[in-house]
Amino acid sequence: MYENWKILKSEADEKAEEYSQVAEWCNEGQEYHIEDDGTYYKVVKNPEPTEEDIKQARINELKQLLADTDYVVIKIAEGSATKEDYADVIEQRKAWREEIRVSEDG
Repeated sequence: MYENWKILKSEADEKAEEYSQVAEWCNEGQEYHIEDDGTYYKVVKNPEPTEEDIKQARINELKQLLADTDYVVIKIAEGSATKEDYADVIEQRKAWREEIRVSEDG
């Protein structure tokens, strides 16, 4: 829809509503972004993620999963649950940590 859109930077204030619509379109699809090339604001396709980007995204996802299940460790430490109550979560956390270690080491 806006793949070839661009405006002069000097016209940005008077075309603020249009700019906002284009920015919203870019954010919705996340395939494009608006770039300042000095003279124009223009829509540019985002580059394909590299293997390193994909690897880092997975590491971040695993770290978030660990953070989301930290409550289990706290409950066990405080004595309101046992390791047996959460054996499956504990095993999954070990697997996530191992995957992170392997990915980060190379």
